Amino acid sequence: MEIALTAVRPDSPDGLTALRAYAGELARRWPDRAPEPQWSEELIADDPLALTPPSGIFVVAKQGERVVACGGLRLEGGDVPPGAGEIKRMWVDPDVRGQGLGRRVLAHLTDLAREAGLRRLVLDTADDLLEARALYAREGFVETEPYNANPYAHHWYSRDLW
Repeated sequence: MEIALTAVRPDSPDGLTALRAYAGELARRWPDRAPEPQWSEELIADDPLALTPPSGIFVVAKQGERVVACGGLRLEGGDVPPGAGEIKRMWVDPDVRGQGLGRRVLAHLTDLAREAGLRRLVLDTADDLLEARALYAREGFVETEPYNANPYAHHWYSRDLW
């Protein structure tokens, strides 16, 4: 079945489905650091409009009616370095991993960053998110110095776009 990428508001039904799945997976991986259910709801409520225009964009991937992946691009605000965009909330449903969907979502967000005139992408990730770290390395991201104080991050990456 075809998988379609669509920009949505993070607080829309599809956006919330994706963010709850993302937060739920992190909570399962980090039971001591991310106790459920309050952790997931706090994560979803944290800066809810940061991934809506003009500050950013949030993309979901749907296979039929089922949300199977998501990713966001923060264009401004907070810790985003000048001229850069920040990749946020990347998640792929474990049932469809290994089919290139993470790469496809990341490529779509990269195209949107270029269209917005950004020169660089940055992101952070946790030590144990090995699939994400491998994806970022394959897609040309290089490990850099921390650009934020995210308490869950252990690795920071950047990639020049031009």
